[in-house]
Amino acid sequence: MINSRALLVILVVFIVLVILIGKLFTIQVTEHEKFTRIAARQQNKSVKIKAERGTITDRNDELLAFTKNDVSLFVDTRMTDKNEKERIAVKFSQVFNKSKNHYLNLLNSGNKNILIEKKAYKDKVMKLVEFIVDGYFQVEDFSRVYPYGSLASHLLGYVDKDCNGISGIEKFYDEKLTGSDGYKFIENDVKGRVVTVNHDLSVKAVPGYNVQLTINKNYQKILEEEIQNGIQKFKGESAIGIIMDPNTGEILALTNQPDYDPANYNLFSAQPRRNRAITDTYEPGSTIKPIIMSILFEEKLATENEVINTENGKYKIRGAVIRDTHVFDKLTVREIIEHSSNVGMAKLSDRIDDDIFFRYLRNYGFGNLTSIDLPGETKGSLKKPKYYSKISKKFISFGYEISVTPVQLITAYCSLINGGNLLQPYLLKNISDLKGRVIQEFNPVLIRKVISHENSELMKNFMVGVVENGTGTEAYLTSVKIGGKTGTTQKLINKEYSNKEYNSSFVGFFPADDPKLVGLIIVSSPKIGKYGGKVAAPIFNQIAKRILDTNYDIIPKNSDRYKNDTEDDRYKLKLDERPINKDLFVTSNIPESDQSSMNKTNVYKSSTRNQMPDLLNLTKRDAIKSLNNLGIKYKTSGSGKVISQSIAAGSKIDDGDICLIKCESNINKIKLRVN
Repeated sequence: MINSRALLVILVVFIVLVILIGKLFTIQVTEHEKFTRIAARQQNKSVKIKAERGTITDRNDELLAFTKNDVSLFVDTRMTDKNEKERIAVKFSQVFNKSKNHYLNLLNSGNKNILIEKKAYKDKVMKLVEFIVDGYFQVEDFSRVYPYGSLASHLLGYVDKDCNGISGIEKFYDEKLTGSDGYKFIENDVKGRVVTVNHDLSVKAVPGYNVQLTINKNYQKILEEEIQNGIQKFKGESAIGIIMDPNTGEILALTNQPDYDPANYNLFSAQPRRNRAITDTYEPGSTIKPIIMSILFEEKLATENEVINTENGKYKIRGAVIRDTHVFDKLTVREIIEHSSNVGMAKLSDRIDDDIFFRYLRNYGFGNLTSIDLPGETKGSLKKPKYYSKISKKFISFGYEISVTPVQLITAYCSLINGGNLLQPYLLKNISDLKGRVIQEFNPVLIRKVISHENSELMKNFMVGVVENGTGTEAYLTSVKIGGKTGTTQKLINKEYSNKEYNSSFVGFFPADDPKLVGLIIVSSPKIGKYGGKVAAPIFNQIAKRILDTNYDIIPKNSDRYKNDTEDDRYKLKLDERPINKDLFVTSNIPESDQSSMNKTNVYKSSTRNQMPDLLNLTKRDAIKSLNNLGIKYKTSGSGKVISQSIAAGSKIDDGDICLIKCESNINKIKLRVN
């Protein structure tokens, strides 16, 4: 009995030993590699070292975006006892000026990794260098900083919480900015405490490249502020502004208003974050007229002084009615641009072959991507000739039945005024490494030749006439010759053109003799002014003034406007261009269409439509305003104040009469004295 029990015990012990030996054999031999890997993972740990994201600067090395090297602090409460938690709470309370109970509550909130300080500044973290407690560890937690807040937000874009580019330059050049992450290999003991760091296996993080943009921060600030002022003044819903160098294709400033703060992008809806300058299309209206006119001259289908019957501003064709805001029975080809005649453009467009018409518009870049280095660009809409109706070409000639993005239009204007060369718009000037060595440099890219240099010069001259004699007089400056074109289009809402909602636009450039800057302003749905000449042109005027104040060297020394000027004279002009106390003036908010119904007598009440006003000693711009408001035709020469008029003040005006105005500047007669 006893022997049988002993044998049973021995048998059981033997079986257990066999099982143990089998298990040990499996661990040590059969699955040796598997358990070796498990042990290595427990003892050795690799920690990712996040690469610092590169900086973004403007063309003058002004910092627009950089990364702040913050650190987040954690405690693994599974490795800390009550006394260690007490030590941590006391130390952190001293460093971060928070109560000890605050940290104790955090540490007792769960049995896991607890975040006790998020994105702590480096100076605070340095005070914890010698603080060693089981379970306490640090993680680099970078923050992307935009030092000027919302400035250039639609260009810069933003990054997510992991510093990945989501929009704008941050997304387009994300690969260049990101760099390569590194790794730190750590050996732990059985409790998970750090024993040593294996430097042989560790890899250092490589910072991302730095990106320099073509943007001029000062121009960007001016553009944003003046567009914000314009929205407020004219009660617009939103606005877009772009400034480019027409000779290189460089974007010098670009804004959409309202804008957003890229550091807190999650607080804004998708609408203000969208870069409408490249994603949204609109019908350009009369701003397309100089482009259509250039086709006519390139194909030798019109001459400058040829007279066109403009039908007193109302032209019926195939069931459609084309109207002009300013009523004239006849205009020269030049005057059609100056006074923005839809009727004149519609008639002239009939001379252009459909295929040639389409080919030129395509060559100007419409219906194609500009390939600007920003994500999300759309290509607009340009009808092919086979889809033209009998009136399509006429309507395209004054900016309907074609949709463009703002960046497309301003790029086309660059080619219109730079000698006929279509250039690719771009934002990236160069890419450099941490030591400042340039890795890649970007230069102007010529896409194609669109028109001749001769016709480009003629179109510039026409558009100077728009500002000095026509619909763009609100953009006029005495200190520099400006050219440009106004545009006003009814907005398409629910597939119908609205009689209340408009896009008011102006494209301008200066100095007109040798353009250095071209700007596009588009104001959506202004409640005051409505017309591009009354809304967008004044905004451009203020932008040009302020840019000249920051960089007056833009005006060439040999400019026609300054051939005989001294430095004192130029300084006098700058003083004259400074803002005047607006409280001294009362402006009319009556739209032009309403003014016409009131016989347009709000400016010179002593004059009627059939009576010539007294223009002597008025500035050229005021004289032109007066004649435009009264519907009187005119031609001008010179600049400055009116010294003579061919039709005497008070004389009766007959249809077809043209008043010749001679102006002269007295700048050279003034001696400026500065005490």
